[in-house]
Amino acid sequence: MMSKTITSKAVRWALFAGASVTVAAPVLAADDGSDLERIEVTGSRIKRTDMETASPVSIISAKDLSRGSYTSVADVLAQSTFSAGAPTGSSTNNGGEGVSRVDLRGMGEARTLVLVNGRRMVNSGSGADAAVDLGSIPVAMIERIEVLKDGASAVYGSDAVAGVVNIITKKDFEGLQFDASYGGTTEGDANTGEISMLLGGSFDRGNVVIGASYVDRGRAKQSNRDWSKCVRDKDAVGACGDGSSIIPSGAVNAGIDLDGDGNNDYMELDPATGQWVKQTSDYDYVPYQYLSTPQERMSIFGSGHYEVTDETQIFTEFFHTKRTSEQMLAPSPVSGLTIKAGATGNIWGRDVVYKRRMSDAGTRDYEQTVDTTRFVLGAQGYLDIHNGLDWDVSYTWGRNDAVSKVHNLQNTAKLIETTDPALCGDGVPCGDWFVPEGQLSQDVLDYVNYTDQSTGGNEMNVIAGNISGDLFELPAGFVGFAGGAEYRRESGFFQPDSVTVAGDSAQSQQDPTSGSYDTTQVYTEFAIPLLSDIFLVKDLSMEAAIRYFDYSTFGDDTTWKLGLTWRLNDDIMLRGVKSTAFRAPTVSELYGGAVGSFDYLTDPCTNFNQADPSSTRYQTCQSELGGAPNYVQPDDQIENVWTADTDLKPEQAETLTLGAVWSPSFVNGLSATVDYYEIKVTDAITRIDGNLYLSNCYDGVQSACDALNIERNPLTGDIDYMTRPLTNVGEQKSTGVDLNVRYAFDALGLGWAITWDTSYLDSFKQDGREYAGTISGENGAYAEWKHNANLSLSGESWDASWRVRYIDGMKDLEQQSFETDAVIYNDVSGSYHFGDNATVTLGIDNLFDQDPEFLPHYSNANTVPEAYDVLGRYVYAKLSWRI
Repeated sequence: MMSKTITSKAVRWALFAGASVTVAAPVLAADDGSDLERIEVTGSRIKRTDMETASPVSIISAKDLSRGSYTSVADVLAQSTFSAGAPTGSSTNNGGEGVSRVDLRGMGEARTLVLVNGRRMVNSGSGADAAVDLGSIPVAMIERIEVLKDGASAVYGSDAVAGVVNIITKKDFEGLQFDASYGGTTEGDANTGEISMLLGGSFDRGNVVIGASYVDRGRAKQSNRDWSKCVRDKDAVGACGDGSSIIPSGAVNAGIDLDGDGNNDYMELDPATGQWVKQTSDYDYVPYQYLSTPQERMSIFGSGHYEVTDETQIFTEFFHTKRTSEQMLAPSPVSGLTIKAGATGNIWGRDVVYKRRMSDAGTRDYEQTVDTTRFVLGAQGYLDIHNGLDWDVSYTWGRNDAVSKVHNLQNTAKLIETTDPALCGDGVPCGDWFVPEGQLSQDVLDYVNYTDQSTGGNEMNVIAGNISGDLFELPAGFVGFAGGAEYRRESGFFQPDSVTVAGDSAQSQQDPTSGSYDTTQVYTEFAIPLLSDIFLVKDLSMEAAIRYFDYSTFGDDTTWKLGLTWRLNDDIMLRGVKSTAFRAPTVSELYGGAVGSFDYLTDPCTNFNQADPSSTRYQTCQSELGGAPNYVQPDDQIENVWTADTDLKPEQAETLTLGAVWSPSFVNGLSATVDYYEIKVTDAITRIDGNLYLSNCYDGVQSACDALNIERNPLTGDIDYMTRPLTNVGEQKSTGVDLNVRYAFDALGLGWAITWDTSYLDSFKQDGREYAGTISGENGAYAEWKHNANLSLSGESWDASWRVRYIDGMKDLEQQSFETDAVIYNDVSGSYHFGDNATVTLGIDNLFDQDPEFLPHYSNANTVPEAYDVLGRYVYAKLSWRI
């Protein structure tokens, strides 16, 4: 007979354990004395009769998703204790491009592998992307999410460095189900609705499931929250950022030292006197950004299987998601423009450097239309040979296409034309740019404004085959094995607007990206029972795996895994895994076109006169700046050019996990797990540290100067150009402990379930710098302690839950004298079941309307939106009806 593939009792037990629970499922005997069903658990290709592997796995069920306000997989994962860094999501306005991604352990979004039913998901976003957009996967089709918090490259290949997210979809569904939800903040914004339909039916030898969903996520502006308006902790050092020196009325550097300090000062127009004076104004662009970025997603999906024979089955999976999303930024800054002598309004009789915030043109409005499709066709079966073998073959195709637009940008080449007396006047309007805000000519605005449009995409093709079963029997049990092969081809492209490619846009210049690679891989895995039922050993088993991979871009290599599970008795099990992992460079890292980026960097020549006059830094800065003793770079943000490298090698990683599982037989329903983890990444693909390389360059390290290629503006002294290439010199190391406790019991006629998840981050070092216990706008949050505690109650026709989320206080990475307080969020929900057909759920997230923590060093709403709840109290209602 064909080996059973439906979820076993062990999985059902695990799902009951609730959201983000580390599974500690006991070995369960079948009710009728027959063999247990073999299942495949994330982290291993060997089908087994229980969930107890050497690696820790957390389960999030469909029921857990239904209890919250989640509209994407990323929403629930971002709230887990093992999420860190700055995972891109609905609150990522600047640079988010509408995607939702996961960042396990804070190791970076590209270092978490995302699977759907154990097979790869295509990278998705605006084009040539390095990670998966989890928002493209419809929540309505999800049965559960399995999160492996361990490296798994020997089993799955590239990207499984920090862990694996495996999304299991609904199969064998029968009936018709409608779900609808609607919610919004008590501030009256971020109103979000979702509706979905699921239809399934079985026939003689198979089952088909189809569905559709629609999500409409509303907007919330930073200007609608008092805490984002620079009214908190006004006296804090550096509080409420200094804003931008690029102001709506324009500023000019005409090579004039107004105060005798040796600097050529920028000047602004004094509206009271009409005179040009030293610039003291700055611009607060915070209020123009979104806290919740608006988005619409429409998805259709389906799956089916058909038993060709009693031992062979064909199957298919499909989904397509269309996303439209928006972001908004302050009016674009135009800077570094040379306006010639003789131009209208140029009263200085010489060439001047000009910059202006284009508020006359309006905000920069971003929009994306993204189509993501995934299709799987395969066959699986059972071979009644030897001790029995399970096999499967499959073809997976994924495609992502995006069209991105930015409205209200300026063509700087045309802008210069309007200032040149030799060019304007014949089809080109002559403009006076030295006028106050709101007085730019509409003809000039119409001429220089344009809508930037880019296109991009990703494609993935995978052919894979696997076989698993029992090899032979040892005294302690059967040796299980799995083996397989995979061929994968990935490609990506990004084509910027022609104005941007030419370097004539108000946004940074960018070159096109296009490239592809292919890889062939084979692996084998073993589960070996070593000892059984002897002194202090109930069971002792070893897991081993090895994978060979060959890439068209860099060559071949291998990774391996070695794990051990030691059950002392029915109550206690010890486990550990040592493995190597790797991440292959992506298309964008290998073939990415050069792109400008305004990064928060410090010019080493700022106040260089405070350095030793005999030092290399002092002498270099004096030479470059013409002896100006008090030069100060006017902005923290310096435009630099990000470059790729076709010679990049794969990242290498070593991971170690040591843990224990406790399920005391004398307390029914109680279980606990504790796991220590250590992840070390070498040859990490990283962009060179701009501040470190700048400092080293001006302290005499020539190799740092060669990497940066610094050019300064001869008039102002500002850094006009520098590069930040990708390299293989980075290193990351993270260590910490995960703890989970669950107790489920009956009392007072009710069902009770208490869950406590804790993650302790002992250390997170990147290139020698410690990030544990810090927070910043550039790198996100690395809280030392994170807790999620949940209390669930259930009666005959109702259930309710109360969840508490705790995020430890952290120091500002760049200003460690400032420290945030710990934050506690309370979420409540309750459901009433009308028989077996209908359920109504009401819930409130952030019940006590906790504000995010204030962070003076970061100008995005004066906090880190990816780290905290920035919306406030959120109320929602859900209806589920099944027939």
